[in-house]
Amino acid sequence: MWKEFIRRHSYQSKVAPNREGARLIIRRLQKTVLRILRDPDFRMSKTSFQQKPTEPDPPVDGTQFSAHRNSKQDSNCRTCNDFKSWSKQQRLISNTQAAKEKHMASEKLTVNAAGIAAPREDCPLDKVRLGISTWGLLHTMAAFYSDNPTDTEKRDMRTFFEVLSRLYPCEYCAKDFRTDIEVNPINVNSQKDLALWLCKFHNRVNDKLGKPLFDCSKVNERWRDGWLDGSCD
Repeated sequence: MWKEFIRRHSYQSKVAPNREGARLIIRRLQKTVLRILRDPDFRMSKTSFQQKPTEPDPPVDGTQFSAHRNSKQDSNCRTCNDFKSWSKQQRLISNTQAAKEKHMASEKLTVNAAGIAAPREDCPLDKVRLGISTWGLLHTMAAFYSDNPTDTEKRDMRTFFEVLSRLYPCEYCAKDFRTDIEVNPINVNSQKDLALWLCKFHNRVNDKLGKPLFDCSKVNERWRDGWLDGSCD
């Protein structure tokens, strides 16, 4: 029986000299040996060693080869990769998808809360955005005003506020601004005085609009030094 085994093995080596044929023969030989060990009465047939005819590979141009190669590299197939690489790929895909979904959910909540689509950043300012920007500028100017200003600095700062109250783009806002500074004149004697005056003026506007008032004892912490807890560092 073993002589017949070896003879047929030699025969198949001549028929299939290529690597694929050799691998196929080895696999079939292994299966045959296992069957012999399990069943001593097993008889080998000629067909058990015959190699199935292989079809010639179709011609592949450069484009097809590149696409095939990329599909192999990009395929998310656990059986095509070792477990460590597959697991790492799965975590990367999962994290990317989670981040994308979180971003989309955040945008959806923002839009739904406002009831309208998020505005573009490069559109003309409306009254609200103009007011926010203007308050930021004024408070920052007051925050970095001199502690001991010269007469020229005092005159320039007072003139700036007076001119702004006439040229501010919101007409009724500008009128209210002029009325307020007539009743509460601008205090430009020092940085602390100007920052406190502006904070109180801002609170009077907030009170008219029904908005919460700001603690003016923390005005420099808000606009110059940063919060004491270090959250602005």
